Amino acid sequence: MKKVYLFLALAIPMMASAQLLEVASTERVAANADAKVAAFSPNGDYLLLTNTSNQGLQRMDLATQKVTKITSADGAGYNVKIAQDGNQIVYREVTLDATKSRVSNIIRHDLAANKAQVVAKQQADLSAMVADASRPSFSIKDQQLMMTKNGKTITFSPNGEQYSYHWASLSPNGKKVSYYISAVGCFVCNIDGSNIQFIGHNCYAPVWYNDEIIIASDTKDDGHVITESAIVAYDLEGNKQVLTKADHIAVFPQTAAGKIAYSTSEGEIYVMNVK
Repeated sequence: MKKVYLFLALAIPMMASAQLLEVASTERVAANADAKVAAFSPNGDYLLLTNTSNQGLQRMDLATQKVTKITSADGAGYNVKIAQDGNQIVYREVTLDATKSRVSNIIRHDLAANKAQVVAKQQADLSAMVADASRPSFSIKDQQLMMTKNGKTITFSPNGEQYSYHWASLSPNGKKVSYYISAVGCFVCNIDGSNIQFIGHNCYAPVWYNDEIIIASDTKDDGHVITESAIVAYDLEGNKQVLTKADHIAVFPQTAAGKIAYSTSEGEIYVMNVK
């Protein structure tokens, strides 16, 4: 049955452009040749920034544009988690163990108290990468989609383990997960693996804007470098809207209440206010 879903995805034509969101304004909030957005706080008051190698984390307060260093740890910017209250973040610190294998220390950081606590040492899996214990958490390990729930991590991979998965994102209501399969496209399914829906082909780094709309990068390359990329919105029927202009290469979106942040190939950070 999973093969049928994938065949149908490849056969479905892209629907016409639709008006899904209204962009009220777009503001450049930072410019750094090696910066990208790692995460957006749930209420939209701050960004977590990292570099293009996912090394380190910085907090940018959007009201003042003040930037505060959190850590310089390797891997900290990859799949960092923010709790729903915005006060706690969970990130990894990639190190080498005694056998020179890459492992991760999992760090929980209280932003208000500016205190970090190691919650798991030298983890080969990601079972401790959970910011809110009441919600399932999704991550990627060995190109498979993993789900952590009630302290247990299992292989989820709803389309089958023969595919390579990337960029898992849990919907705000906690009922669906979006993900990208290499060379195929973006899918959405229920958190029990049922009701697999194909969203779009060039739908990279998908994240949820609300329970009905996904934000992603529509990216093209020449086989070596990205030649053009726009931030786009998709609904669950596959309708698509381009949100950014063609004058810069926009990648790696992150969302919050009424806002979308993204990076550019030049290291600029933009925030869109949307309705």
